[in-house]
Amino acid sequence: MRQSRDFTKIIRDPKFLMSIILILLNVFFAIYSDSYFSIENIFNMLKQSSMIIIVASAATILMMTGNFDLSTGSNLAMTGVIYAIQLSAGMPLWPAAIIAVLCGSMIGVVNGVLVSKMEFPPFIATLGTMYVGRGLALIFADGTPVRGEKIPLGIATLARGEFLGIPIPIFFIVVIVAVFMVVEKKSVFGKYSMAIGGNKNAAFFSGINAGGVVFWNYLIVAVLAAFAGILTSSRLASGDPRIGVGFEFDVILAILLGGTSLKGGKGSVIGTLIGALIVAVLGNGLDMLNILTFWQSILKGLIFVFAIIINEKILKNIGKDKLVTAKN
Repeated sequence: MRQSRDFTKIIRDPKFLMSIILILLNVFFAIYSDSYFSIENIFNMLKQSSMIIIVASAATILMMTGNFDLSTGSNLAMTGVIYAIQLSAGMPLWPAAIIAVLCGSMIGVVNGVLVSKMEFPPFIATLGTMYVGRGLALIFADGTPVRGEKIPLGIATLARGEFLGIPIPIFFIVVIVAVFMVVEKKSVFGKYSMAIGGNKNAAFFSGINAGGVVFWNYLIVAVLAAFAGILTSSRLASGDPRIGVGFEFDVILAILLGGTSLKGGKGSVIGTLIGALIVAVLGNGLDMLNILTFWQSILKGLIFVFAIIINEKILKNIGKDKLVTAKN
């Protein structure tokens, strides 16, 4: 009987279901394209999804608290523009990167203060900073991509270079996912984040500084979004204020597909990785099938709704099963 309950729990786990979907998608696209499973294409998919995975890993812990961030795409664009402007003015690579990340982190500070201290709803707070960040990116860049003879072509190495034949962004994926898996499973910060999302009042009476945990979550997400902006600017060898539109929804979609609840209290960084790979596989496979971009947007929207419905339904059932098991 216990084995039966354990098996039921496994097949209801969003990570298990999404892993099956990921496998089926890979099989489907491999049937229609001989080059789908080539090393070049696999690396290409991982590079394309690297920015989403980097930001979504941090945003997963944030969403466990019952909060989310809509400003990551604008932060990415603004940071990339600031980075490119400094390089075009002759500043060395690393000081320019540090200053750009510090500027991007200010969005996290504002989000953290608005949500944790002033108790703004996350939707209102981060929607506001999303528009501010995008506006600043456009103002700083004067509405056009920042390019210049002083921007060294060598910056592209950070996002397009290889080490031991493996693209550098893949190493970033491995390190960042590993770090946030440890944060989720082993750290007090991860456990506090989960507790806040599960029951904020109970967390408060347990002595957890909920406001402080939420604030630091927003700051960490902003820092990772800024880092993604540096990588994107490096790949393009310029700063484009128009990039990252819809990026925040790709991040949230990956997190939801991975089984993290919008209500908080449940989530998984490894699940987010699976969700991000599903998004990457779909985009890459549909491009190979020459499906137009606007049809891909429609499909992505349908998947977004599907992820919310299935995610919340599954998590709700798992919660009921645990309650029944505890009573028995």
